[in-house]
Amino acid sequence: MITTLLLFLLLAAAGVIPAVYLYLRREPAAPGRGLLLGLRTSALLLIALLLVDPPLPWGHGDPSAETTRWVLLDGSRALDVPHPEDGTLRGHAVERAVTEARLGARLALAGPEPEGIDTLALAGATSRPPVDDLRPSLIRLAEAGADSILLLSPLRISSATLERALEALPVHVQVERLGEPVRNAGILELELPGRVAADDEIRGTLTLFGEDGAEGDSLWVRVEEGEREVERRRVPLPVAGAPLRLSLELPPPADTGWVRYQAAVELEDDAFGLDDRRVRWVRVGPPEGGIVLVSLEPDWEPRVLLPALEAATGLEGEGYLQVAEDRWLPLVRGDDAAGPVGTDHFRERVPRAGLLVVHGVGESAPEWLRAAVAGHPRVIHLPTGSEGARLAAVSPAQPREGEWSPDPDLPPSPVGPYLSGLALGALPPLTHLRPAGTDGGVPVLRVRSPRGAESRPALVLREGPSGRSAVALARGFWRWGNRSGDPREAYRGLWSGVAGWILADDVPRAGAGEVRPLQRVVALDDPLAWEAPGAAGRLLELRFRTDSAGPAQVRQVRLDDRGRGRTDPLPPGRWLWEGEVEIPGDLPEGDPQLLSGSGEVEVEPWTGVLATPPLDPVPQPGEAVLAGDGADDRRARPLRTHPAPYLFLILLLCVEWIGRRRVGLR
Repeated sequence: MITTLLLFLLLAAAGVIPAVYLYLRREPAAPGRGLLLGLRTSALLLIALLLVDPPLPWGHGDPSAETTRWVLLDGSRALDVPHPEDGTLRGHAVERAVTEARLGARLALAGPEPEGIDTLALAGATSRPPVDDLRPSLIRLAEAGADSILLLSPLRISSATLERALEALPVHVQVERLGEPVRNAGILELELPGRVAADDEIRGTLTLFGEDGAEGDSLWVRVEEGEREVERRRVPLPVAGAPLRLSLELPPPADTGWVRYQAAVELEDDAFGLDDRRVRWVRVGPPEGGIVLVSLEPDWEPRVLLPALEAATGLEGEGYLQVAEDRWLPLVRGDDAAGPVGTDHFRERVPRAGLLVVHGVGESAPEWLRAAVAGHPRVIHLPTGSEGARLAAVSPAQPREGEWSPDPDLPPSPVGPYLSGLALGALPPLTHLRPAGTDGGVPVLRVRSPRGAESRPALVLREGPSGRSAVALARGFWRWGNRSGDPREAYRGLWSGVAGWILADDVPRAGAGEVRPLQRVVALDDPLAWEAPGAAGRLLELRFRTDSAGPAQVRQVRLDDRGRGRTDPLPPGRWLWEGEVEIPGDLPEGDPQLLSGSGEVEVEPWTGVLATPPLDPVPQPGEAVLAGDGADDRRARPLRTHPAPYLFLILLLCVEWIGRRRVGLR
């Protein structure tokens, strides 16, 4: 209440003070200006009151008058558990909602757009994805004129989430929990590397959760590689709300290519089977294509650049930082541990990279790296010393010290559209600018010294018989990527444009120019994400079959500006897919080209709705009302829902306008 009052006073002061100053100081004295000022002030106070929107306890008049009651059912898959009496919890939830409907309540299913539904449709409604936030559904029902809401939910959400959902709602909300804790064990996550060598062991983690167990309860964990069981162990049943994390050390795969792994848990009297299994696919064999970054000098640039290039291209990336003559530290994500490796660990990988990034080459470089760079068709150079400059075919002259600010005037280049609209002049300055000295290089970005001298190139693109390359002539780009707003957008746009130009369609690369899924395995109820490079804004057509001879399900999706889109969830199972999308030809008058792709995706029959235990104790009706302190407040109606304030506001504005015209004021 105090917060509402302070907000009203602040809004009122912001409107009334300028009005008083205008009438008493700026405008000429006119007869009746005090009355006109009173009309203006009254209108501004009413506007502030409408913005604050306080509840009016007399909004419904007679408490015995007819009211609008809604029943909001959270129909997630958490209801698909057995009921202690018979059937499932969903059937009893439907019966509870139908009983309320017979007493005059209206029914709705929870979701971003709460869906009004009749009793017949409710009885046939299928399971729905879990709703993480009930607040939008409750607010929409309140705006639709609900006087009170009965929330029927398994309440497998946090207490803070429920409090946020009920906070400051202008209607009475009664919360009723459906069901009790059930005996269950499930897999929260199965983490395996995306790619391994043929003879390497596979290390990963398995996270389990459980509920309603007794002391000493345990379960079996099983991991299968294809049809072969590679792991089996007995572990204690996790306590509700406390997941158990297990380390996996699996033997080398028996086959190469894509290998399917499935983890499963077995618990006696398990009441819910949709969280017992998880699936992952691992690529086995020597890696091809992708991004390989080799850094010979300690710097922040590799750790910022590699994720940006991965996000821009959709390719897998590897990074290696030199820590000694023959010791390299792999770049890994998050808290994953990685020990030093020798050159032989990745030396043969460098020439096969789809995009090679060479950073920090100073006065010397290993001979094997020189040979790999000289013969590679797609390279990004970030040199440090003169030897690195020679390797990138630029001037070996010493770089100039100082800070160099980006020039907001972009030179014409293939990367220009990626940087347009950004405040380049406000970006952090670059350092160690090297003279260009390139033959046929196209400048992408220019910089100026603090004294405003002639602008100089900071990054150039080069194309020759051996392929395409980009050369950074300055250092410190990583400062852009470590900041939010325009600097980070400029960093992403710069390297997206550079990588896109180097990996253009006329330069072959692994995985480019074809339709592909962003994930090979998706969970139940999740949409499928797709990508078609170069097909931004185009219509992608996909066909799904459960076997090669079966009928096809056809889905179409409009791709966004990155060439990505999502299709509706599919039923669980392994699906063969084919996709096609037309893109413009190389020439304006040329025929359109056809991007296509095919493969397999798997929808695992998994949902984690029981990973969060149900709230206990259940909020009582009186505790669930946070809009006021008394019973009368539960029936309060928000001011914005009354027509009278708007009519009175229009009247005040019209009278003031007529009065001003009558006394000669504009």
